[in-house]
Amino acid sequence: MSNLVVSSSLCEGIATQRRKLRKITKANVLFLDETHIRLSEAAQTTVVLPGEKPYVVVEETTTYAKRYDMIACCTGQEVLPPIIFSPSDREMIRTRGVNTKMLIKYIQDILAQACGALDRWPLILVLDKASIHNEAEIMEAFRDNGCQDLAFIMKMPTQAGKRMSPVDNSLFHEWKERVRTHNPLTDRNIVQIMSDEWNSLPKRHLAAYYQHCGLTTLKLPYFDCPQPLAHKHKSPRHGR
Repeated sequence: MSNLVVSSSLCEGIATQRRKLRKITKANVLFLDETHIRLSEAAQTTVVLPGEKPYVVVEETTTYAKRYDMIACCTGQEVLPPIIFSPSDREMIRTRGVNTKMLIKYIQDILAQACGALDRWPLILVLDKASIHNEAEIMEAFRDNGCQDLAFIMKMPTQAGKRMSPVDNSLFHEWKERVRTHNPLTDRNIVQIMSDEWNSLPKRHLAAYYQHCGLTTLKLPYFDCPQPLAHKHKSPRHGR
């Protein structure tokens, strides 16, 4: 984001959505996104005994190493079970990356029931504007598969994910760092490791990331504007 020209209207759009989300209990706000891990990934630092050569073990070292895709969701206070697609899964449905069909499968098989079990109303799903996020299909998948509590879907402004989504901003980063500590990552262990590390993310970190994204009144809605003098945003009292 720092290398991009950020318009005043983008900051206004982010601030407007932050104000809306602040009025909703954080346990009722769902953030969903997609990410991936490659078998070639490993921790960038390691601890060794004196005199030993520092190194980490990976099964594949090329940029074409196998990629495992994950779709995941969280509220402001807990993570929900993810879905992970292997290269063979993608080959079966003839796609190179995550598509709408894979997202709907996640909702149908896992997410709708997990959200229904929360027994919270209303639930608000926050997404970026990726083309795979078809609102009509997503709403139908939730309602047909055990969750009648999803009230509406909110789309973030373009380029806003890194600034206002706890998943995109910090949670995926922490999760990847945890996965990379398991060396070597192999076809036999990677799916289990990805799932276990996601499900074991500390709840206290979610609250911190939620606040970090400006979704609580502890921060002004324009706190991360990269050009405050040029944009001249005017915040209401108390940052609401």
